Amino acid sequence: MLKYAERGCLMSYYCGIDLGGTKIYSILCDGNGKIVARKKIKTQAASGFDTVFENIVICYAELLKKAEIVDDEVEKIGLAVPSAVNTDSGMLLDACNLGWKKVPLARMLSERLKKPVFMDNDVNLGVFGEYSFGKASRFKNVYGIFAGTGVGGGHICNGSINRGKNFTAGEVGHMVVKIDGPECNCGRKGCLEAIAGKAGMIKYMKKQEEKNGLTTMLSEIAPEWRTMVGSAALKECYKQKDTLVVKAINRASEAIGIAAANIINLIGIEALILGGGVIEEMGSVMLPVIEENTRKYAIAGGADGVEIIVSELGDDAVALGAAWYAAKV
Repeated sequence: MLKYAERGCLMSYYCGIDLGGTKIYSILCDGNGKIVARKKIKTQAASGFDTVFENIVICYAELLKKAEIVDDEVEKIGLAVPSAVNTDSGMLLDACNLGWKKVPLARMLSERLKKPVFMDNDVNLGVFGEYSFGKASRFKNVYGIFAGTGVGGGHICNGSINRGKNFTAGEVGHMVVKIDGPECNCGRKGCLEAIAGKAGMIKYMKKQEEKNGLTTMLSEIAPEWRTMVGSAALKECYKQKDTLVVKAINRASEAIGIAAANIINLIGIEALILGGGVIEEMGSVMLPVIEENTRKYAIAGGADGVEIIVSELGDDAVALGAAWYAAKV
């Protein structure tokens, strides 16, 4: 069903696509940022680049079908990816959790869908979404940490995304929070992502299981947890006081708090936005530990008055931020 504006012309819509390690989540919004449709499918990252690329295309097509609009009504597409991105050239630089490096993904998707595509780091766009439509709109200098399969960060100062000279600013997931710590998928050791991302938690729990003989209820709730586990399953085990899961979550929370303190010490933010699938499911139990460690490690009371906020937009933050940024560029 075509939707027409009062002047009798086709309305304009903007699509945002959030490419994650486990899911592809897309939204369609109108010119006011109002979401009119959502669609989510599995990424199938283990099947390789070609499969994931086709799944992006499928997710877009199914979104339009769900919204009952035609392709001509979509003006632009915003694509959010778990990687630093050269936003000038549309080049994905290094998505270590997908195993991709230097992929001209924006151009490829634009050529396939015959639409302008703007691509950026997922958390840059998630923080932009919160800044545009969520609680972060009250602040000028705000930083976001989003924890899901991996961990990403984004910094907005005076309304602009800070990408840095080489487009890697904000990559808090690869801030080292433990010298000689666990190996990260980026190849380095001790990164925040290797401790606080789900992939890092899985590695930790597997090691504890093998080294110390600990067992976990995840084997019953999510039998394939050693490959990938949902945040909801982690939450259920935490509620049941599963020793291994409790240790992994508390360890992740402490690491996020240390990273947050480092950010405060470095750039003096007004607010910290926490988001991503892990936070959405576990925020109520993680937030006290994160806050405690943020204040513990921030120097000279630097965390005083800094608001630590859980994402208001939830799953929509990244995809809506992508759509809205594309609408503005």
